[in-house]
Amino acid sequence: MSLDPADLADELRLDVVSYDFVPRFNVPPGSFVPIVVERFDDEGQLHRRLETASWGLVPAWAKDVKIGFKAFNARSETVLDKPMFRQAIRRRRCALPIPGYYEWETTEDGKQPWMMSAAGDDPLFMAGLFEFWKQPDATWLVSTTILTMESAGHLSDVHHRMPVFLGRDRIDDWIDPAVLSNDVPDLLSSTLAHVDPASVTRHRVGRAVGNVRNDSPELVEPVA
Repeated sequence: MSLDPADLADELRLDVVSYDFVPRFNVPPGSFVPIVVERFDDEGQLHRRLETASWGLVPAWAKDVKIGFKAFNARSETVLDKPMFRQAIRRRRCALPIPGYYEWETTEDGKQPWMMSAAGDDPLFMAGLFEFWKQPDATWLVSTTILTMESAGHLSDVHHRMPVFLGRDRIDDWIDPAVLSNDVPDLLSSTLAHVDPASVTRHRVGRAVGNVRNDSPELVEPVA
């Protein structure tokens, strides 16, 4: 989270930016991350917003917020049917703008972390879902999860799963709340078909990133 998402306000046509940006270089589940959503106001006007969400989906029916630690990813193969995600996929879809993410490769010498980032100058956009959960103090927690799919291209050399990436031309359709529930399976299928692993580049980074207490720009630097 080293890129200020507010810099995308014009390009993404954001009406509201309420995400409190703090540069971070090691962002584990449970952290707060930015999400791009479209929501209707009380007068029926649609607004595109950059909001803050807790990474780890907490559905409205959850008894405990800790359930989110088990739902920081959602498998695209089962997201339409799994109780944890099936309401959100139909009604509450979002995009997560990030400069990059870490993935771990299993090697003979242990886990080797990689930094995955956009091949061009733009950030990466990942397809996500979001939910609202009423906390004990009667305030609302916004939470999110990242859709994943089977890895393709060079990304499969590192890990068997990868995020569902959104091209700029796919964001509008993905976050559109006016998409009818019956059309969501087709939307998901089309989104998956347009994922391009070549839009992502990668380099090895040091193993210090494996400790969430480490948080500095050096974590993203390439290593031999």
